[in-house]
Amino acid sequence: MLDGRPLIDAHVHAARLPTLRPAWRSWAEEFGSSHPWQDLYDEGGALVPERVGAYFEAEGVDVALLLCEYSPRTTGTQPIEDLRPLLEHDPRRFRPIANVNPHLHYPIGAEVERQLGFGAVALKLHPVHGGFGVADPELYPAYEVCRDAGLPVVVHCGTSSFPGSLNRYADPTAVDDVLRLFPGLTFVLAHGGRGWWYDAAAFLALSREEVWIELSGLPPRRIPEYYARHDLRRLARKFVFGTDWPGVPGIARNARAIAALGLDEETLALVLAGNALQVYKGLTVPPPTREDHRMPDAGPFTDDVVRQITRHMNEDHAADCLTICRALGGRPGATAARMTGLDAEGIEFAVADGGVEHPVRIAFGERLTERPQVRREVVRMTERARAALAGGLDVPDRP
Repeated sequence: MLDGRPLIDAHVHAARLPTLRPAWRSWAEEFGSSHPWQDLYDEGGALVPERVGAYFEAEGVDVALLLCEYSPRTTGTQPIEDLRPLLEHDPRRFRPIANVNPHLHYPIGAEVERQLGFGAVALKLHPVHGGFGVADPELYPAYEVCRDAGLPVVVHCGTSSFPGSLNRYADPTAVDDVLRLFPGLTFVLAHGGRGWWYDAAAFLALSREEVWIELSGLPPRRIPEYYARHDLRRLARKFVFGTDWPGVPGIARNARAIAALGLDEETLALVLAGNALQVYKGLTVPPPTREDHRMPDAGPFTDDVVRQITRHMNEDHAADCLTICRALGGRPGATAARMTGLDAEGIEFAVADGGVEHPVRIAFGERLTERPQVRREVVRMTERARAALAGGLDVPDRP
C-alpha cells in the first residue's frame, strides 16, 4: 500500500547475479543508482528473501511479479528455479512469470506447463533478446496453453541496448496476427512500444479489449509525450504499472510520478493495481484506505537531475547524509545513510540501523521550485542536524 492505494509492480527482475552478463550489471547500476539494490544480495550474488521483502514493503508494493529469462545471447539465463526462495518466503507478495525461448525449449507447450507449476501468473516472451518473432509458429503451443489456462502473454515491445539484441522483433503489430489465430488470448505490451512503436502499441490497446500496455522502463513524466497523439485519460485505462526494477530510480517514486500526471482517481487506481488484478489471476491486495490520496510530485526535478544530486550527495557528502538522518530522520543509532531520491516536497534516504536498512523521508521547509534551492535546503538541514547532535537544538519527531 502506497499513500493509501494498493500497488502492484508487474515487472521486476529478481535475478541471481552470477547468471547475468556484465551489460545487465552496468544497466542496473546506471539506472538504479538512486536506491541500494545491491544491498539486497548476499556475498554469493543471491537475493536475501528477508531483505527483499522488507525493501518492497517499504516501497509500498503489495504484489511484485518476478521475471525469469532464458536469453543466453544477451542477458544470460535466469531460470525460474532461482525465484523459488522469494516465492516461498512471501507467496502472496511475490508471484512468478514464466519465460520460454523457442530456440531453447522443445516441446515448448510442455515447458510452459512445467513453469506454471511454480505458480506463474503469466508467460513472458522476449523476442528482442531471444531473436525470434512473436508470430513464430513455434510459439503456437505456448499460446494454446496460456489461452486455455486464462493466463496473459507479456511481450517485450521496445528497443533494448544490450549487446546481441535484435530490435526489429520489438514491433508489436505482429500481436494482431496472433490474436486473430488465438481469440481469447490476452497480451500485455511490456515497455509500451518504447522507441519507435508507441503509436502502434496505443492503437492495439485502444482497439482490442485483450491488449494492455505495461509501463516498465518508461519515465512517467514523459508518458504524455510518448502518447501525444492519443487521449491519455482514455489510454491510461489500459495501463499496467511496472518498473523494470532494479533499473529504475525507485518504485514508490515512479508510482508517485504517475499520480502527478493528473489522472482522475478511478483511473489512477486502475493503473497502479486495478488493471493488474484484472489481467493476472490470483493476485490479492488490501483495500484502499480512506486517507488523502494526494502524492507529492517531482516538481522541477527530472530523473536526470535527481540522479546527479543523489550521486553528488553520496560521493561528496556521505557524512552529512548520516548526520541528517541521525538527528532529523528519527534514526539516532544509524551507522550509514545514503540519499535515494528527492522531489519538490522532501528528500529520501536509505538508513542502516540495527543491521537493517530503513527508508527515511525528511520534508523540506518549503516546496522547492528550482534546483539551486536544494543546496540551500540541505545546508540548512545539515546545520540544524549538527546543532541537534551537539545538544543545542531540540528537534521534534519527523512527520
